[in-house]
Amino acid sequence: MINTAELFAQMTCQIEDLHGIAVEGQEAGLPKEASRAFATFLATGLQQARATVKQIERSLGDVR
Repeated sequence: MINTAELFAQMTCQIEDLHGIAVEGQEAGLPKEASRAFATFLATGLQQARATVKQIERSLGDVR
């Protein structure tokens, strides 16, 4: 089982990845297809981040 500190490190990486995607999505003149792809990447990344939060909660005994 991954310890809590490692889960927080994993969350940090996920947040950094999401930040990068959001920054790229701000580029002026992006084709709609690219914007849609960035939106999909963000949605997927947020779902993964939520799963990591749940793992953190479980590691702390806060099962929800």
